This record gives sequence, C-alpha cells and structure tokens, in this order.
Amino acid sequence: MIQLTANSLSKFLAAVATIRKRWKIRRRDELWFRAEDAKHRKTRLQPGLYRPRESGLRKSVNTLLKLENELYEEFQRCASQLSDARLTSTDWDWDSYFLMQHHGAPTRLLDWTDSALIALHFAIRDKLVPPKGGAIIYVLDPYWLLDEINCDDELKRAKKRWEQYAEKDSSVEARDWDRLYLPADEEDFEDKLLDTPAIPILFDSPHVTRRIAAQRSRFMIFGTNPLWLSSRLGKNNSNLVSISISPASISRIRQQLRDAGVTESVVFPDLDGLGRELKQIWRSRR
Repeated sequence: MIQLTANSLSKFLAAVATIRKRWKIRRRDELWFRAEDAKHRKTRLQPGLYRPRESGLRKSVNTLLKLENELYEEFQRCASQLSDARLTSTDWDWDSYFLMQHHGAPTRLLDWTDSALIALHFAIRDKLVPPKGGAIIYVLDPYWLLDEINCDDELKRAKKRWEQYAEKDSSVEARDWDRLYLPADEEDFEDKLLDTPAIPILFDSPHVTRRIAAQRSRFMIFGTNPLWLSSRLGKNNSNLVSISISPASISRIRQQLRDAGVTESVVFPDLDGLGRELKQIWRSRR
C-alpha cells in the first residue's frame, strides 16, 4: 500500500508523480483528485447524503434515498429562476442534480477534479489560521475504476432490469439505463425494476456553470452502498491512495498555491469567490 505525505507544493506534485509512475499511468491519461478534512476519516470517500450525524448513526439507505428525492424535487422547483446557467428541459433532470451538489445540497454525488492543484486548494481553503487539523487528498485512477465497475455483475443486472422496464414503457429507451441513478420518484420505489444499483458509476457531466468548469469537475454517482469506494482504499490491487497534508505545512502550501495563481477567485470565478479570497488574505495578515 502506498502511504504518502507532503509538506510543500513541490513535494505534493512529486507524490503525484510517484503515484503515476507506480501505476504506470500514461502521460495523456488523467488522474482524479479529491480533498477531504482529516477529521472525516471515519466517513471518508462517502457522498454528503450518506454521511451520518456526529453520533455516527446512519439512517437506512432507503430512508435517505426518499429524503434525497424530496430535496431534489424542491431544488428543481426553485432552481430554474435562481440559476444563471443555460438550462434545457432535455437535460434538466441531470443538470439540476449536478447543480444541486455543486451548491451544497446533500446528494449521492461525490465530486472530484482532474487538477491536482485545485484539489490541494480545496484541502486547505477552509483551514483556520493557525490550522487545527490536517487534510487528505485522495488520488484515483478512473480508468482502473471503470474496469472494476464494468466487470461487476451488479452493473449487468441493473442494465437488464432497465431493459425490462423499457420493454413495458415505450417512453424510455434501453440505452438510458443510467437514469437508475437519478433520485427516484415516489412511485418508482414501488417498482423493483427501478431499484438504485449498489455500485457507483462515473459520470462525465457537461460544465453547466463557470464554477464547474473552473474546478475541472468530475463526478461519481453512488448507488446504495456507501462503503463501496472506501473499502478499496490502499489495497494492493487498488489504484486509489491518499496523500496526507499536516497542519504545520498548510500555511506554507497556501502561500505557494497563491504564488502559482491558484486562489479562491480562480476556483470560484464570481464575486463571492473574490470576497472569500480577500477574507482569507485578511485572516492571514490581521
């Protein structure tokens, strides 16, 4: 198992290079990165919908799926008038789900980026001055994960169920099997053919907002197993590892990222991002 740490920008990039070399990833193939606070180790690599309360007790997955659908319907009802994104009725089901995640609502989406430096920025952006805890950046080979998913019998069963559903409902097409991962309508919970699969899928979402584009976002949609991904972390045959960032190195890395031009207003290209960037400067200098 690869165990890596980094206490500077250069050492972080060196760790990424080491991972790429050990996994024999071609230069043209991207890696995915995700930052999480070190305090989330017990719920690492789980989407917001599945993160339990501080007590550690998680409600049943079925209860959470029904809650997600209620939130999703409310977001769809209100979001179109509030969003500046170019939205079409054809893509609204998917676009609204990704927008919902990107604006902080709990979903089964786990967001990643194909930029190591943007992930590093997310790892330290909310840290206090001086920092009280460290951060972790997860590094994933998405091509390896695709192979894992495509070889899983659960995916084959899910596609078969959707084919059976399409045969009795002429309004849907067999090729749209990934709609099983959208939040289910109330009546969908009664049809076993529409059960959400257990495994996650990778989804290449269009960049419907400047923010999603700036963050070079990539998405993973979880199924009903919150631990599917974290159970593969660090195993000998797994292309999923972590890089630890210590609290003592965060101030140094923050300055190095700023020197490299990776700041809050770059990652969040709007006035809110600029305001937070100025606030970060104020916190470091007051």
